[in-house]
Amino acid sequence: MAKIRLDDLTKTYKGKPAIEKISMEIEDGELMALVGHSGCGKTTMLRLISGLIQPDKGSIWIDGLDVTKTKAEKRDVVMVFQENLLFPHLTVAENIAFGMRMQRSPVRKRMEKTRELLDLMQLPDLEKRYPSQLSGGQQQRVALARVLALDPKVLLLDEPLSNLDPKLRDDLRDLILKLHKDFKMTTILVTHDRDEAMMMADRIAVMYYGKLLQMDKPINIYNKPVSREVASLFGQCNFIPGLLNDGVFQTEGYRFRVPALKRGGRVEACVRSEHIKVVRPENDRPMGVITEKKYVGGQSIIKVAVGNLIFIARGSNYFDLEIGNQVGLDIDWALVSFNGLKNQA
Repeated sequence: MAKIRLDDLTKTYKGKPAIEKISMEIEDGELMALVGHSGCGKTTMLRLISGLIQPDKGSIWIDGLDVTKTKAEKRDVVMVFQENLLFPHLTVAENIAFGMRMQRSPVRKRMEKTRELLDLMQLPDLEKRYPSQLSGGQQQRVALARVLALDPKVLLLDEPLSNLDPKLRDDLRDLILKLHKDFKMTTILVTHDRDEAMMMADRIAVMYYGKLLQMDKPINIYNKPVSREVASLFGQCNFIPGLLNDGVFQTEGYRFRVPALKRGGRVEACVRSEHIKVVRPENDRPMGVITEKKYVGGQSIIKVAVGNLIFIARGSNYFDLEIGNQVGLDIDWALVSFNGLKNQA
């Protein structure tokens, strides 16, 4: 397997940086997810690591070797694209064996490996079909099998699930996790789906306009976002401006004791929608009026106007509430971050 290290990696297009001075380490056998909006540089990162393009500055290290100028075919790195790019004139078996044939592997080895991967990918009796005769999920399984046949050190996945319907997506996600566990292969997954990143990755790297904002375990990305941009990518967040002094947060005339927090000054609190409970109005908590209500998958999303602020709360017990009702808000301040930093003593 392989450890990957990127040092001050920079790539520009037409004078504008696609990625800028990115440094990170991906551990041997780790599954890292790259997350960010379209155009933030995620796919450029994969193409640089794979050797399909060259950086303008910086270096790429795999297994302790500087591969920055090494040709793609010599890096032992494979990439699965959003479009599976199967050869339409080759059968499933021929597609899977293509890379091995280019490497001049013995025929018997190619046949054994192809059969093994057909079974592993749950593609029984499909070896003689052509890509046009397969479903989208089956095509993507063949694309995965084709790169795994090369026994690479590093697997790069560029949104391989984005074109599939939800059920196929779930099935293939489970398969990728199983393959990752079985092969213990260093894997980098590009995805727009925050839930996919949370469920699959050992760590998540959040990119924003070509820069790396935060790289951490999923639970820390969610609960300890370093910026508004990171917080917004991973679920609904209420951003509340206020003043923090001696462990008391003050906003819109309300004062809240904040656990174990001593720093002070003007801050912005990030309150997740699920960390707010809509309760009976009482004087010791924010009170407001419901302005909007939506039903989503067994839960209600409630908007509450409190003075000049709008709070969004999510829960499963709000079905009897109606627009115009006066309610109170109970906020779990132990789970709130300020200025993008988790509460610290």
